[in-house]
Amino acid sequence: MKLETIRKKARANLLEVEHILAAGKKRVPGLQQELMRLADELGWSPTPFPAEGGHVVPLAKWALVAGAYAEGGIAALSELAAQRDNRHYVIAMLAEVRSAEAAVALFDLFADVLATPSWDCDVTNDLVDALNWLFFLGKTLTPTDAQAATARAFLMTLYPMARTTGQRGGVICALRGVGDRSTIEFLTTLEAFPYPWEEVEKQALRAVRKRLRIRE
Repeated sequence: MKLETIRKKARANLLEVEHILAAGKKRVPGLQQELMRLADELGWSPTPFPAEGGHVVPLAKWALVAGAYAEGGIAALSELAAQRDNRHYVIAMLAEVRSAEAAVALFDLFADVLATPSWDCDVTNDLVDALNWLFFLGKTLTPTDAQAATARAFLMTLYPMARTTGQRGGVICALRGVGDRSTIEFLTTLEAFPYPWEEVEKQALRAVRKRLRIRE
């Protein structure tokens, strides 16, 4: 997306997060400066939940992270991820980039969360979704053995901690791209999921079996 298109959409209040991430992924020249100008001009909020209430356009953080990646690549995201309130946005940018380098950064930058899984962590759901996106959905990456093992341990620890069907279903979906033979055994023990997750365990079982056949 060209800078002029971003500018027009922003001023017409038609700019979406997806547009910002896509431009960041392409590392459009001048994107960082343009997004910062627009954020200032249009009063974009860094949070969708301002203390005073009311309507806001919560694009400031997306602009910050996408602009940083466009300008400085993965290294710039590493600096931003050190701040807790940036982590949600950094994970989304890494998932959008979807490269081997981005996957390495995801496991490095969030090693602490992956090592001590808890649904109480503010980015647990983001990481589950990112693992599903990177290693199964669309044009996927193939995880290294170490990445797959780390992801499996993270997901399998989370599953019994899940408090909702959605959390359990998200874990099962993410296992599709990193599962091994122990995952197959686990999936065969699960009872059928209720709507809207029906057959998710069967779909995951087929996906993991297919993944192992390909690798063998």
